Amino acid sequence: MRGIYPALGIVLAFALAGLGASAEDRPPVHAEEGSVAIGGNVSNSTIGVPYEKLEEAVRSRTKDLEDLSASERETVALLKEKLDLNQRQVASALEIVGEANVPPERLAAKLVEIAEKYKDLQTAAAAQPGDDSKITALKAEAQKAVKDGQLGKADDLLAAIEKIQNEALDRLALNAAQTTAQRGDVASTQLRYLDAAQRFADAAAKVPQGHDDERWKYLNAEAAALYRRGYEFGDNAAALAAIERYRHLVELRPRNAFPRDWAITQNNLGNALWVLGERESGTARLEEAVAAFREALQEHTRTRTPIDWAGTQMNLGVALRMLGERESGTARLEEAVAAFREALQEDTRARAPLQWALTQVSLGNALLRLGERESGTARPEEAVAAFREALQEYTRARAA
Repeated sequence: MRGIYPALGIVLAFALAGLGASAEDRPPVHAEEGSVAIGGNVSNSTIGVPYEKLEEAVRSRTKDLEDLSASERETVALLKEKLDLNQRQVASALEIVGEANVPPERLAAKLVEIAEKYKDLQTAAAAQPGDDSKITALKAEAQKAVKDGQLGKADDLLAAIEKIQNEALDRLALNAAQTTAQRGDVASTQLRYLDAAQRFADAAAKVPQGHDDERWKYLNAEAAALYRRGYEFGDNAAALAAIERYRHLVELRPRNAFPRDWAITQNNLGNALWVLGERESGTARLEEAVAAFREALQEHTRTRTPIDWAGTQMNLGVALRMLGERESGTARLEEAVAAFREALQEDTRARAPLQWALTQVSLGNALLRLGERESGTARPEEAVAAFREALQEYTRARAA
């Protein structure tokens, strides 16, 4: 059975080889002059211990100390002296070379190499300025583990320290991202939307891995700032950039995993496409806008999110009306009228009086366009009725 010498991983001893002083800056381990040629072959007598003694020590590395023969005890004592390691570290070194199946002729060289690494590891977990009490305590435990030849335990402790330090870095990065985003809010308040968009993009770039919601929030803010610049200032380049950002955001929030976010982004994409489509000749952008709104309505259902559903129906109606005005026939205008009537089922006068009035105006405009293409007066009369409805809330006193 395995005794007092722990089973140790091979990786840590070699992965941390670069820590601390180099071999040239440090006194050599206690090896007889000329007995070891690190990186090459060795003589029959290595570090003062014959091959057969080293092989015997490697074979017996899992024995309890009490079970070692006199010869094995002597070998361990010699290795302690020659390698300048304590007994547990010697056991660890023998465990490492044994598990790595080091050839007999390389045993001495590898033991010397491991001994050198141990010297590095003695200072690998030294306390540093700024360490809190928890990290200081963990580092002290790690140093003790190295002294005891328990490299597996030392690695676990260093991993715990690393986790704490990474979490602290994440907190700093998140705080920095939030501050940058706040500068974006300031720029937005000043209507400097391009500057704001850049601030929000910078904030998103600062967010560390594993904080996707924060990054998503800042990327959305960037797209919204570009949309506002495009919509309010007639900046087509900004509108086009907003479209590109929203397309990317749709990919970041797939429907199956984030249905609500996906639907909201589809709606926002439709709005950005509509802004550019309104200014361009042709109907391509408006067709894309209609498609985006219809996508959003797959998740923005009346039963699930009635207010979002009504808002998207309103947006869809506006895009369809504009398409209908550019096309012959009445199909698109009929669809626009239907979308506005749908929106009015949730955007009621009692719930949202001004939104209700706006939708009534949009409905009236679509009916008026239909009336221009049809014979009779039915559509214009419906349009008049819709405008009269809107005037109940769009009063001179309230919305002159």
